Amino acid sequence: MPSPITTQDGSFVAFTKAERIRQLNDIDKSITQLLKSAGLALQILAAEQKTNEPVADRKQAFEKATDSYLSTLHSVDLGLRRQLWGLEEAEIIIEKKTKDSHDSRSGGDGKLEKGLEGGTGKLDIGWLNSRSGKVGRDNEAELWVKAKIFLEGVNEKLREDEKADGDGDQTMGI
Repeated sequence: MPSPITTQDGSFVAFTKAERIRQLNDIDKSITQLLKSAGLALQILAAEQKTNEPVADRKQAFEKATDSYLSTLHSVDLGLRRQLWGLEEAEIIIEKKTKDSHDSRSGGDGKLEKGLEGGTGKLDIGWLNSRSGKVGRDNEAELWVKAKIFLEGVNEKLREDEKADGDGDQTMGI
């Protein structure tokens, strides 16, 4: 995983959004590899009685699969921790502080407290939503569908009433 750039005066330049997204994509791929390694280890264990392969070969293959699993798990854990630290630095999430903190990054109980503004730190969700007309368009489309269904129901009810009356003439009660 790339590290932030250090300038000549010793200060750090934070990752760009594109770099963060690339890092998350790499973590996603690593999780896929993690699942493959776990599946391979389970497959080797399940195939124990079905194959005539020597026990030593199966044991070696299982150890290789578990080593791959553990190393990938470590890299995923490290990558996710880095992403959390980046979110903390950007004050998008706020670390919960406790007195008996054993782990300085997770607040002792392994949980992070969401920011004061509804879990989004300094992001204003209303502002973000107003920049995208998608929410309004989706709501409008939903209302048009409901209105169409309602009007079709009214129209169907009128047709049924006309059929019940026959030719449309009303009797005068004579």
